[in-house]
Amino acid sequence: MLLLILSVLCLLTVAVFIFRLLRLAKQRIHIPDSTQDRSDWPKVSIIIPARNEAENITGSLGSVLEQDYPTDKLEIIVIDDFSEDATKDIAESLMAKSEFSAQCIQGRALPKGWLGKSNACMWGATHATGDYLFFIDADTHSSPHMLKSVIDFTQTRDIEMLSFNPQQVMVSKGEKSLLPGIFLSTANSMDFVASNDPTQQEAIANGQAMLFKAESYRAVNGHELVRSDVSEDLAFAKKMKQRGFRIFWAFADSLMRTRMYTSANDIWQGFSKNMNRIVKAETLPLATWYWVKCQWIAWMSPILLVVSFLQYQQSASQISILALGINLITSIVLLGTFSGLVRELSVPIRHAIFVPFGISMNGFLALNAWRLQKLNRVVWKNRSLPQ
Repeated sequence: MLLLILSVLCLLTVAVFIFRLLRLAKQRIHIPDSTQDRSDWPKVSIIIPARNEAENITGSLGSVLEQDYPTDKLEIIVIDDFSEDATKDIAESLMAKSEFSAQCIQGRALPKGWLGKSNACMWGATHATGDYLFFIDADTHSSPHMLKSVIDFTQTRDIEMLSFNPQQVMVSKGEKSLLPGIFLSTANSMDFVASNDPTQQEAIANGQAMLFKAESYRAVNGHELVRSDVSEDLAFAKKMKQRGFRIFWAFADSLMRTRMYTSANDIWQGFSKNMNRIVKAETLPLATWYWVKCQWIAWMSPILLVVSFLQYQQSASQISILALGINLITSIVLLGTFSGLVRELSVPIRHAIFVPFGISMNGFLALNAWRLQKLNRVVWKNRSLPQ
């Protein structure tokens, strides 16, 4: 009887999990690809903070320099944040061939109470003259129509802070095996509609791409507003929304792509910075509860399927048959969901069987992020991040 109760509970939990995912899928708003020709494009400053990005800056900066945007309406600013590699040399070499106004500036020393990325972004903003300030990461790659599409979308909806999710590129086996499950379980804690609703507290943002109306950005003193936040993107969205500014969260798979991490170790180190904050599990009880939920979704169905099958072999009672049937249905539904996910992410379908490992790992990431923040040991780009 206990097995049957657990089986029904697992089925109900999975049903709720999938219902939330289906709702999120319907909530997704994609920025359309715009190629329209206008005479009134606003001036935009694209700001790229870069620290030790020699391997990535060519793709990121190179694609920005190829934007289909009026040359007199776009300026590009790369902040070399004391890189220890050839980031600055590569950036300057690319900029020398550009028709756009482009400059690579040396980052400023880190003021007390600031974190590196926010400091670099703020320094870049002080050199910017655009009507819009567009902060993008140095590991992104943009399509030629990206900027026109984003600006047109922003102005049409009168958005003051736009952030979006690019296409996430996965190359190595570690990325393909772990990231789909991490993305799935992370998204399950979000509400896209609520984030775009001015009356709701939910606020989502992605530091890989954040566009601000310049006057709105300066009205809150720019990145000084989030100078000490590890999750500066989420903090920015939340604080802008609290102050009455129009924020918006969208998707831009066709306009920008990025490869976040290159190995399982990079994934662990990267998400351990702030996963507990991303999934709203900032206290130990909440992080522990999130870990429990991740392990339940990842492993309970296959465990119960094996146990119910063994019990069925021992005694083919009505209860054991019912439990086996429920667990078989639950497992098939989950596998189908995981298969759809990896297809959506352009990952080979064989990696669907590894999605539970990513979901399980995300629970550990939330706990580890809480632990590192508690011990003040968060490190990124060879810098300690004070809590």
